[in-house]
Amino acid sequence: MYGCEAWSQKKDDDKRIEAAEMWFYRRILRVKWTDKRTNESVLKELKTERTLLNLINARKLKYVGHALHNHRTSLMKTLCEGRLDGRRRKGRPPISLVTNLTTACGLSLHQIVQKSQDRAGWQRKVRSSIATANTASTHADR
Repeated sequence: MYGCEAWSQKKDDDKRIEAAEMWFYRRILRVKWTDKRTNESVLKELKTERTLLNLINARKLKYVGHALHNHRTSLMKTLCEGRLDGRRRKGRPPISLVTNLTTACGLSLHQIVQKSQDRAGWQRKVRSSIATANTASTHADR
């Protein structure tokens, strides 16, 4: 999880993170891989939910809020705008950090920049996006 604030995650990466999280939980319970146990039964026994992806998204949002407050450097603005010289390769555009941020909090990039200027408001937004992600993941598991 070190440096997860800068990851640009694809859906395949999300699946691998969730699989690793479930592997950790199964190791805690000493469940063998040959045992026929569902993920839901493991989570129910530990009385927990899948939280790793939500934690990663929360760290990304917190970092962006922190970095956008720094007025001495325009590095984060350059990153958010994604303006680079040259031409992009042919094919599907790559998943970027900005895409991950907009899907994590449900706001456009312009709204993220505006809302992050208010520290308390941005912290509330980060907490609410984590809470909605937790409820959405709980309902998706059922």
